[in-house]
Amino acid sequence: MKKTITAGMMLLVSLFSPLALAEFDEGIEYVMIDADAPMDQQASPEVVEFFWYGCPHCYKFEPHLEGWLKNKPDDVQFVRLPATFNKLAEYHARVFFALDLMGEADRLMEPVFNEIHNKKNRLDNDDKVKAFLAANGFDERKIESFSKAMSSFAVQTRVRQAQSLFRKYGLRGVPSIVVSGRYRSGEVKNYNELVQVTDHMIDLVRKDKSALK
Repeated sequence: MKKTITAGMMLLVSLFSPLALAEFDEGIEYVMIDADAPMDQQASPEVVEFFWYGCPHCYKFEPHLEGWLKNKPDDVQFVRLPATFNKLAEYHARVFFALDLMGEADRLMEPVFNEIHNKKNRLDNDDKVKAFLAANGFDERKIESFSKAMSSFAVQTRVRQAQSLFRKYGLRGVPSIVVSGRYRSGEVKNYNELVQVTDHMIDLVRKDKSALK
């Protein structure tokens, strides 16, 4: 009898877990950006995370995001875009895009967060960033390439594009998730819920595309 009761209790827990009961409302946990925006039926769902290296919430969300990335559907595309709402964030955006051009942004995501939030090094000027890069496998030649990328037209263009999208999507803070330019995350209770809302928005995009067929 004891085993039967325990099994029953486990079943109830699974049925009434937060994940099983997760229901999200438009205008609260997620927001439709533009109901009239055209959709490409052939395009894969695209998930964009807007973040800032200096944001403590982005730092704490990163492990949850990495867990989601390990299990995301193969057809879902993922992109990171830095927010640029102040001078330091704009500087960090240039750092990110320069690293991205060199194929180093993903590898150094966790080390950069760790440097800023655990070691309390804000990485707010070129000397600090170069020293950080040297400690993370960059030789002099690679650091020189990074410096050139920081001031390149390509990086400046990508910063402006990120700024434009941040405004276009009506974002006010980070981390924020945008799916296929159609839905964005809203008010969530915790980082796990933000991951769940991301999956919910992906499902909505799939349904929107199916409705067009």
